[in-house]
Amino acid sequence: MIYLEAKLPDIPGSLIEMIKPISQNGGNIYGILHHHDKKKNNMIPVTIWFELNEELIDLSIKNIQKDLIEKNIEIIKISIGSKSQMMTVIISGHVFDTDITDTIKRLDSKNIKVLELQAKFTGFEEISNVKMKVEFPESMTKFELIHEIEKICKEKNLFLIRS
Repeated sequence: MIYLEAKLPDIPGSLIEMIKPISQNGGNIYGILHHHDKKKNNMIPVTIWFELNEELIDLSIKNIQKDLIEKNIEIIKISIGSKSQMMTVIISGHVFDTDITDTIKRLDSKNIKVLELQAKFTGFEEISNVKMKVEFPESMTKFELIHEIEKICKEKNLFLIRS
């Protein structure tokens, strides 16, 4: 998995300009996270994680960097993630009312990436179930992952079901 962090101007179309070079170089995007809470001087930090063909990874990353620089997109960091593990969890309760975006950002701050999220919104007053496929570093145990998710669930009075 490749993680690309950049700063984008908060204007329509800037995200598409960042995504084009990744797509044109064979990137398969898994997720995008806008850090609107860290906006400074009309610039928003954005993290995109994606995969590239292993045989062409070095050339593809160089081409992506070159294209982004030509588009005046400020690259903060590009990193190739170490091997990772995945787990699927279900969170039940007032998931939306307790701010699912905050939950995702808090997991991200612990290097836990939400790759997929499936939910059926039932309304703020009713209980919802959200299925999340998460990726976590090989250096983190499943116990540590569950502990991080449980801390958030306990604080937000949510119920965790794990695979």
